[in-house]
Amino acid sequence: MNKHKIWIIFMTISWGAISCTQQSIVKNSNVNLYRNTPLPAATIDELGSGKTVYETNCMICHKSDGTGGKVSIEGRNLNVDNLTSNKIKGFSDEKIIGYVMNGVEDEGMPAFKGKISEGEMRDLVKYIRTELQHAE
Repeated sequence: MNKHKIWIIFMTISWGAISCTQQSIVKNSNVNLYRNTPLPAATIDELGSGKTVYETNCMICHKSDGTGGKVSIEGRNLNVDNLTSNKIKGFSDEKIIGYVMNGVEDEGMPAFKGKISEGEMRDLVKYIRTELQHAE
C-alpha cells in the first residue's frame, strides 16, 4: 500500500473517532453548547409594580378603589379626581402619564417626575386601567 492511501485511511479513522468521542461527550454531559446565547430577560410583574406604585404614591388621595373625592392632605382640602370615572377612562395613557409626571398644581396633584421611573408610570397606568377602571 502506498503512503498516500495509508494517510487517507489514518485521517478518516482519526476524524471518525474524534467525531464519535465529541458526540458522546455532548450526549452524556450537561455541557451547554449555546453558552454565548443570552438568557431570557426576567419578566416583570407590571400589575404588581403598578399596584405598589399606586399604594405608595396615589392611594392617599385617590383611595384604594380609585374613587378619589374630598380629602384633606397637609392642611389642604382637595377634591381628587375619580380614576374610575368615564372622564379619566377617556384619557389616553400618555395623558395620564403626563399628569403623573408633571402634576396638576392648581388641583393639588404633585409631580412625580424624578420620583417614579417612566416604566413605573406605565405600570401604574396599566394597574389603573386593569384593576381600578375594570373592577366595576
